[in-house]
Amino acid sequence: MSELNIYQRINKVMQEIKYVQKDSSISGGGANYKAVSHDQVVSVLRESMVTNGIMVFPVQTEGEFLIKRDLAATPPVKMGLYSGTYDINFVNIDNGEDSVNVSVQAHANDNGDKAPGKALSYAVKSAMLKVFSLETGENDESREEQRDI
Repeated sequence: MSELNIYQRINKVMQEIKYVQKDSSISGGGANYKAVSHDQVVSVLRESMVTNGIMVFPVQTEGEFLIKRDLAATPPVKMGLYSGTYDINFVNIDNGEDSVNVSVQAHANDNGDKAPGKALSYAVKSAMLKVFSLETGENDESREEQRDI
């Protein structure tokens, strides 16, 4: 590929991708808002990351259920709360020693066994959004490059 280091490769992705549109509506607990999903972030970034030779992989460094689901409890605990800490690694595919690592703590609720996976997805999504400085406005009008200053 090229002699670019990981920071130059990240910069190339930042030049190509500036915005990820929110694609999910979240409601519950009295809150209603729009969010960007992990899949949306990956779908927007993947081609540019491949083209620019960047691989991302997470490593979990800590994890535990802060609240365990227990339907036999009084009152029943219907949702489990998981907490995980992850090192999200962005690696130059031409030189595995050349990388950027971001530590992210993530939490997730689930009424089944999916909370650890949800926390991992949230950590990766958060790291990608921050490393590539991506905007996540609710619509195209909120994009930074379209604002009058």
